[in-house]
Amino acid sequence: MKSVPEGLLAGEFADLCGVSKDTLLYYDKIGLFSPELVAENGYRVYSLDQVHTFDLLLILRDSHLPLKQIKKYLQSRNSQEMLDLLKKQADSLKQEMLELERLYKRLELTASKMEWGMQPVQKTPYIQQRDEKIYVIVPIRPEILNNRKQRMLAVREFLHACQMKGLQGDYLRCSIISRQRLLNGCYDKEFFCTSIIDYPDSEKTGAMFIKRPKGTYAVIRHYGSYQEISGTYERLMDFIREQGLTVRGNAYETELMGYIGAQDAADYVVEIAIEVGE
Repeated sequence: MKSVPEGLLAGEFADLCGVSKDTLLYYDKIGLFSPELVAENGYRVYSLDQVHTFDLLLILRDSHLPLKQIKKYLQSRNSQEMLDLLKKQADSLKQEMLELERLYKRLELTASKMEWGMQPVQKTPYIQQRDEKIYVIVPIRPEILNNRKQRMLAVREFLHACQMKGLQGDYLRCSIISRQRLLNGCYDKEFFCTSIIDYPDSEKTGAMFIKRPKGTYAVIRHYGSYQEISGTYERLMDFIREQGLTVRGNAYETELMGYIGAQDAADYVVEIAIEVGE
């Protein structure tokens, strides 16, 4: 299409600004951004000076400011209002970036654990050195142990509470069984939990946190549903005794492959780690 000397046609202006012609025409239709010149042949055309205004429009749009608010500003054009608007949008984007960074870390951690859970590894127990880890916990009420629906509701409430407190972990279910229960041959879970990351040391104390100590752990993987997990615990306890070791701390369950990665409970993979010593 032949260019118009006095300005740019819609397609030319759209190409210059990196948007579609349809977008530009839509903005004209709703009165948000319209050509400011009329050529001798009657064409409505955009001036080059409008490029700067359109760049500002795109910045505001991409910062999630509603088009109605952008239109209102462009119609009033006040320096102080613009400054206040830019600062507000910058603060909003900064918060969004922090949220996205936290979400990225949670997804990355969840993916790494699932990937580890999908790797073919030995099915026999083994000894492993593990670093310290902080868990945020919620006690499991006795009445929900045998009620799947109530357990799921409790887990959802727990994860929601973690998000409300700004705690960042992964999306994999974890649980804890105390040393005393292990020694008594009871493998009922006492806490739902999730490991947390990027949380101030000063906050990692109190009733809602448990610290998994750095040290030696006897580890095994359970393959299958939770209804059969007690047998896997017995195998691990037998292994600990055979190694001449004793149970020194809690058992930490981590669901490497569960409800978010398997349709059938028979395909679940749960890692069990028990703190041990001489």
